[in-house]
Amino acid sequence: MTSEKVRPLPHLNPGEVSLLDLATDDPRDTVTLSDKEALILQLYRQIQEQRLEKALLEQDTDLLSGDNAEEQLAVAERELLEARATYTVRRKAVGTVLMTDPILKAVHLKASTPAEQALLRLINRRDMLSLAHENLNTAHSATLRRLSSLEVENSQIHQQNQELVRELLALTVDDESWRENLEDAELKAQLDQLDADRRKSKAKWETMKNIASGMVVGSGVNWAEDERLTALVLDESDD
Repeated sequence: MTSEKVRPLPHLNPGEVSLLDLATDDPRDTVTLSDKEALILQLYRQIQEQRLEKALLEQDTDLLSGDNAEEQLAVAERELLEARATYTVRRKAVGTVLMTDPILKAVHLKASTPAEQALLRLINRRDMLSLAHENLNTAHSATLRRLSSLEVENSQIHQQNQELVRELLALTVDDESWRENLEDAELKAQLDQLDADRRKSKAKWETMKNIASGMVVGSGVNWAEDERLTALVLDESDD
């Protein structure tokens, strides 16, 4: 088997890709049975199915009558489940016993039939798949833990971004509370004087602008057709 059997998975590391490569189906794992062996397996499955059907048909349904029919039905269903579970365990035990001898022969290189001889490769394949499954399961668990950690980290970053946005909005507000934190009295006095001068200059400018606007309106000039005169008359800027 080569890694070409596995489609490109850039999010996996080379070790995980190799494990997936090992878990890929291999045509050599298919065992060819003779017609007689295939018939035996088919008959064995049919026998198991018939035994199960027989056990189900032998359930006593005559008791399901009278006033307690529902209660009797619940008891019958429970007994049916218990009987089926017992049958399943027994069938698996029988299957395990039947498989033990050929497996031991294959492992100890004492196989006498082609089917038994082919078991050795399948046993090795089974062990390899078990190891690959364990490692992939470990990698999957680690990935889930990493994903959970990243989700928590992403949530924390999102909260930090929200706090930074609030701080940025607070900084953009026209807030002069910083003046109260000034300890230099001389600097504070200079700032107050500059602010007073600015207000005086603004008031003077507003007065001159209003006078000019009134003169234009009172002159009878069609100021609406002149962009500059229109801007002067309609200017309501607070700058």
